[in-house]
Amino acid sequence: MTAVAPPPELVLPSSDDPVAAGAANALGGAPGRHARLGERRLWTPVRVLVALTLLACTLGFLQKAPCRTGVWQDEFQYTHLCYTDVFALYFAEGLSADKTPYLEHPVEYPVVMGAAMYVAAKAVQPFAPEDRPKQFYDLTWAMLTACAVVVVVTTARLAGRRPWDAALFALAPVLVLHGTTNWDLIAMAFAGGGLLAWAGRRPALAGLLLGLATATKLYPALFLVPLALLCLRAKRLRSFSTTAVATVLTVVAVTLPVYLVSPYFADIRGGQTKVATRPLDRIGDEGLRALKPHVDVVLPDGTATRGVNSVYRFFDLNSTRGADWDSLWFALQTKRGTPLDTNLAAGAPPHRLNMAVAASFLALLMGIGVLAFVAKRRPRLPQLLFLVMVAFLVTNKVFSPQYSIWLLPLYALALPRWRPFLVWQATEALVLFTRFYFFVGNDKPGQGIGVWWFLTAVVLRDLVLLGLAALVVRDVLKPEKDTVRRDGVDDPAGGVLDGRQPVGASS
Repeated sequence: MTAVAPPPELVLPSSDDPVAAGAANALGGAPGRHARLGERRLWTPVRVLVALTLLACTLGFLQKAPCRTGVWQDEFQYTHLCYTDVFALYFAEGLSADKTPYLEHPVEYPVVMGAAMYVAAKAVQPFAPEDRPKQFYDLTWAMLTACAVVVVVTTARLAGRRPWDAALFALAPVLVLHGTTNWDLIAMAFAGGGLLAWAGRRPALAGLLLGLATATKLYPALFLVPLALLCLRAKRLRSFSTTAVATVLTVVAVTLPVYLVSPYFADIRGGQTKVATRPLDRIGDEGLRALKPHVDVVLPDGTATRGVNSVYRFFDLNSTRGADWDSLWFALQTKRGTPLDTNLAAGAPPHRLNMAVAASFLALLMGIGVLAFVAKRRPRLPQLLFLVMVAFLVTNKVFSPQYSIWLLPLYALALPRWRPFLVWQATEALVLFTRFYFFVGNDKPGQGIGVWWFLTAVVLRDLVLLGLAALVVRDVLKPEKDTVRRDGVDDPAGGVLDGRQPVGASS
């Protein structure tokens, strides 16, 4: 009779993290060495993590509840700290008027997110008009909560013997504050599935899911950078190529059909007006020129304007917008007293700002690339994923508050330590509080707080993120300090990379 190997022993946070150990002692003490934790019982680690995630999402619902039922007047959404794009964009994106995203109104997000918005808006149509906004938020909350469950499960699976590290996501204050600020959790769920497929050595499926994530929110496309670096070092380029090609093909397959049937809109007198028909209607007469994202048109009153394909509007807005509130570039411009680009024509891209953003991000990417090859031991995939995302966020001209939730599962896998995590989360809460009360003062001088209270919180938050990145870099250069690798594993999330480099090797 063949003996069945026992399941690998799980690593308990209380055994290797002082904060977790202190919390366990406060609750009655850490489990003893004879505790039967590895058996299949009702409350497995993943089920506990799911329950904690549902609790966090419920608290998030309660935190946003005032904005779900209150009237957004006299800075209500800011003084109650409950602002959410989900409620606001139900009206701003034409969903309340039963307009189909892209076909009848240019939604400012990639197509999978637009589809999610459309499905929720259609589902609430049977309700009375006055109840639809609340029902739209409730249904979207349920959808995003399901996505949060996917994220915590995939994070726990990617952690290998350390599933409890996913509690860093499940218990994160940022999840409570920003889980339903926007639709980012949909992209995170697809991205988590893609990473889990990669860990399971299924590169084509990984590419498919990462492609869906990218067609929801663009940032998962950056995951290909760490994969490329590590696969190049480990000589696993075939697996990377499969994933990269599948990612690109998925994005094209999902996006191109919607692009071809979407008309062109222009902002005229503060509203989006259709100014040209869809590319499919014009390709017979104009050929490939009909596929251009912009068209120059002359309105009936003789005014010349430029229309944008409604699917391309996402990219158009990102190229033409200036430095957003929560970015270091806005802090720099506020300190200077002038923007980097001056005397811009209406709608013109801020070229100097865009170049500065691109140059600073590429410089950090080059540094990460050097790190990936000079480290004596190949970095773990989550470590480089976290570094790339921090580099992107701190150099970007837009760092919306909800973007921070992108980092939660990556942090849990790259740097599973509670003390620096709690410091980071405190700075995120400070950014949210000062942001909203700065908005109050910005709209109503004499109330709220001044801009530098808010910008100081932004700079502090970004410095903490850079500090977390520095800790990851230290772990890469000194693997013996890596919380994950000191347990004797290589890279549980690495897929074909895991075990490729033996412990102590330098190739």
